[in-house]
Amino acid sequence: MQSQSSTAAPPPAKASLANDINIRFRDISSASQIDFQHVSGMYPERHFPTNLGSGVALLDYDGDGWLDVYFANTRNLPLDATTTARGNRLYRNRADGTFEDVTDRAGTGFRGFNHGVTVGDVDNDGFPDLFLTNFGPNVLYLNNGDGSFRDATAGSGLEGPPWSTGAAFLDYDGDGALDLYVSCYGEWSINGEHPFCGDKARNIPVYCSPYSITPARHHLYRNKGDGTFEETTESAGVGRSDGRGLGVIAADVNRDGRADLYVANDGCPNFLFLNRGGGKFEDVSEPSGAATNEAGDVQGSMGVDVEDVDGDGWPELFVTNFRGQYNTLYRNHGGANFQDVSAAAGIVADSLLWVGWGCSLGDFDNDGHPDMLVVNGEVDDNLKEFGQDSPFAEPTVVWGNAGDRRFRVVPDPGTYFAVNHVGRGAAFGDLDNDGRLDVIVAQFDGPPAVLVNDAPPRSWIRLELLGSDSNRSAVGATVEVRAGGTVIHRQVKGGGSYLSANDHRLLVGLGSAAHVERVDVLWPSGRRSTLTDLATGHSFQIREPERDRVEVPR
Repeated sequence: MQSQSSTAAPPPAKASLANDINIRFRDISSASQIDFQHVSGMYPERHFPTNLGSGVALLDYDGDGWLDVYFANTRNLPLDATTTARGNRLYRNRADGTFEDVTDRAGTGFRGFNHGVTVGDVDNDGFPDLFLTNFGPNVLYLNNGDGSFRDATAGSGLEGPPWSTGAAFLDYDGDGALDLYVSCYGEWSINGEHPFCGDKARNIPVYCSPYSITPARHHLYRNKGDGTFEETTESAGVGRSDGRGLGVIAADVNRDGRADLYVANDGCPNFLFLNRGGGKFEDVSEPSGAATNEAGDVQGSMGVDVEDVDGDGWPELFVTNFRGQYNTLYRNHGGANFQDVSAAAGIVADSLLWVGWGCSLGDFDNDGHPDMLVVNGEVDDNLKEFGQDSPFAEPTVVWGNAGDRRFRVVPDPGTYFAVNHVGRGAAFGDLDNDGRLDVIVAQFDGPPAVLVNDAPPRSWIRLELLGSDSNRSAVGATVEVRAGGTVIHRQVKGGGSYLSANDHRLLVGLGSAAHVERVDVLWPSGRRSTLTDLATGHSFQIREPERDRVEVPR
């Protein structure tokens, strides 16, 4: 097997950075004491599911105010085969730059074939729960609130289809309980016929094309509020079965106060479902322009994010894609009208050569303009045997937002980025509570990377939203932050990146603003909160009001 990292990354394409963009990360992987090791199970048979890898989740499982880390893991197939995989692992943040493995006492050591993990407070008890998407039955872990979880899958209705990949929590029907959308990759069985792909004469296998896999229907589950879920895929209007699903994100893309769904599909049209209220979605995938690239071609889409990158109040869509297809940024022209502006944004040249997976439209330098970070990695480690100049390990790329609807590759964001890696999932959040956005990268057949943000300090505030009539996780809530003469729009999203879960707290970069004049919160229930005259460099916990009133920061 080829090493998961090589000695040097190729230089980025020619690009000049705006003078005020300064993004840099410090690799603390070794010092973090996280000893997780991903096992793909790719050898020797190269069963198709083993190329997709796994994700990672950030959550404060014990309520101490510090983000903990949960790693998904795959394994050798079939599921009863011998494997070196230790299963999933949960690490508690010690608040000193190190993490403690608490998997056994937390009861979260799933040992199946786990692609994705998503986080949300399913039972509204104030503690985040975990949902695992698997090849095999899915798993729901409910947080007991005492540092442990219980497996609540049996009887929940969430065991799911044979092969699930991405997922996102959202309250699509507005009843205050988190529902769940689960993407499925396709129809594949360990007992089915598996053609040899590669050079049979030389016995050099590669993974078969995604087009060898028949897509499968995705699933939407409504939370009944009693620990069980019912499938509402068809009645809600999201019953498409023509997408090899991977990344899923729930966010309000048309600013109507309801969480919509965007789904990245591999070699199939991407899905955009607009939430029209009353428990119904409208499928606007093709007419919106967000299903394909500007040429009308489907792409091999993996990771997703949603954020207002140009400051006009309308959130853009971002998708990572397979080698030769470039990562796609869709500008939002009003919620149901999207335009592929990847070339104009300057991101094509530096994404065209790589296979993109985990991603974020995160503000890594706290200047108020969301940047981009994409984790890359090939699916086969032997393409040179076929005369292809495609290394297994690939660069992790950071683009800085120049503030003019263009992005520039950051030439030296840290030592980790000087070396190529085989990435898959990635999760984003403030691990050390210093007001800067950090990154955990889930690497294929290797240890994870823990990257803390060392960008020069700038102003920021953190908003932790707690729903009451809305879902406790506040997924679907949107905020407007007014500071320094600008208005910044952010929202609490479900899902995102690739098979991973980000920090639900909103970290808002404010550039050089000395204070915040006003924060307006629109809750999923339709209620509003307003905070005024806030100091920067602080966190504010905002609880949803029982009725419309001005909230006092806590």
